[in-house]
Amino acid sequence: MEEAEVFAKLNQLQEDLTGRFSLEEEIVKLPRDLKVKQELLDKINKEYIEENDRSEQAKDDLKSLRIQYEDSVRARENSEKQMELITTQREFEALEKEIKDAASKEQSLLKQLHAKEKQVHEFEENLTEKEQLMNLQQGEVDSESNKIEALLTEKKKQLFSLEKKCNSYLGSDITEDLYNKFGNIVKNKKGKGIVPIHGLVCQGCHIVLPVQFVNDVRSEKQINFCPYCSRILYYEDVEGGDEMFAKPGDDLDFEEGGLSDFVDSSEFDDLL
Repeated sequence: MEEAEVFAKLNQLQEDLTGRFSLEEEIVKLPRDLKVKQELLDKINKEYIEENDRSEQAKDDLKSLRIQYEDSVRARENSEKQMELITTQREFEALEKEIKDAASKEQSLLKQLHAKEKQVHEFEENLTEKEQLMNLQQGEVDSESNKIEALLTEKKKQLFSLEKKCNSYLGSDITEDLYNKFGNIVKNKKGKGIVPIHGLVCQGCHIVLPVQFVNDVRSEKQINFCPYCSRILYYEDVEGGDEMFAKPGDDLDFEEGGLSDFVDSSEFDDLL
């Protein structure tokens, strides 16, 4: 197959590879959206459990305070009944102090009881709100999960079809080695793995290339990679492009060492 046909085939492969890489990226990203919602749900669930634990403790404290309060009321009432049985001033004074202490304790427990009842009520309101929020978030997670599952199924079908189509390009003109290199270039260069040369300028990195190198590309005898951006190159005639070849060699903007001054061959191999 002529090189021109190979370039046309590579251009089509580039489109299919770009679509394939885009689908692969979407398939990776989709579960991340669900993960964010799930993490929020887990946080709400944790807060609900912690709030419920505090609520249960407050209820236990309230129950204990009620028992203490009732005991205090009974103690005061029993002391007041004993007032009818005293016979001496000393007994009266002692019992009067006992009644005052009991009444004071009773009032203190009553205040604590009211405060704890208020706290238990607030916990119940908070738990109701958190439960509603938790149910709402659970609904969003379930909805998102079903939506993502359907999207993933569809996108995986599309990806399988594209992978099959991309693999169909493999043959004598596009070897497995070239296919893999080209795929890496397309992925790393944001979908542009093959670009034209206009005059002496690579349209991928916009760097001026040596005349002899461009002539090699124009000859279409083999596939050439840009020594600067590593993309596959082909020559494309544009208005004024041939004028650059008419310039004397001294007028061209190159270093004396040519490509060797610009390119580390081992670095180029890594890019490929």
